[in-house]
Amino acid sequence: MSEPEKNPDEIRGGRNLVLLGVLSVLIALTTSLISLYIYHTSGDIYLDCSMPEADCPSAHSNSEENKTDNSYKFSDSGDITDKVLDEYLKEFNSASEKLRKVNAPFGEEPLSDESLGI
Repeated sequence: MSEPEKNPDEIRGGRNLVLLGVLSVLIALTTSLISLYIYHTSGDIYLDCSMPEADCPSAHSNSEENKTDNSYKFSDSGDITDKVLDEYLKEFNSASEKLRKVNAPFGEEPLSDESLGI
């Protein structure tokens, strides 16, 4: 009882299929690594860490050392007078000027402790 002889094309077909699978996994890994590198070096990672639902330990902390009371709080009730409006606009314009001075708005600088006042 001899086994039927396999066609050489069938042997190469299986090898080509395995080669295709291995190459596609390598291409997927390479492109993923390149895109993660670009994502990190471009500064977009810092934008994603600033979102409330982000799971970045350095992005937001509830510790006492990071809480500041020097930020302006606009009253949510009461009369809106010229004095209150002028005070609000003054605080808004000072914060707006800080943002305009930032050289790289999508970099690490806007989310630094110094620029956020913590």
